Amino acid sequence: MYERILVAVDSTPEADDVLAHTARLAGAIGAAVRVLHVQTLDVVDGGGVGGVVEDETADAAVKVVTGAVDTLRAAGVTNVEGWTEETVRGDVPNAVLDQARAFGADLLILGARRHGGVASLFLGSVSDTVAHRSVCPVLLIP
Repeated sequence: MYERILVAVDSTPEADDVLAHTARLAGAIGAAVRVLHVQTLDVVDGGGVGGVVEDETADAAVKVVTGAVDTLRAAGVTNVEGWTEETVRGDVPNAVLDQARAFGADLLILGARRHGGVASLFLGSVSDTVAHRSVCPVLLIP
């Protein structure tokens, strides 16, 4: 069925549900899992002196990944590794899709945040973009 699962997590409480589903599925089928956390960066114009502002530190990003890896291992997933990426804000879907290709994932798992009404028109959605552009199946966890 699935042999290589890429699970994308962030630092929100919803990541716990994503990891629980990943652990149950990967444990049942013996799939290898790569945990991905994308650290977003903002590029700012400083009046001719541009710069980059991190939304979170690299240490915080690594902590998200190691925590997720530890959670999966504690749940019995033995073949699991962690990975962090940096990307400019707004390019998170491409970072997830690129990493899925690089890992050879045959399933992507990520959370589906729900924005209602007008907010969904302007905010966009990482999960929607990934689901529509992925070349492998995507499991969205509400």
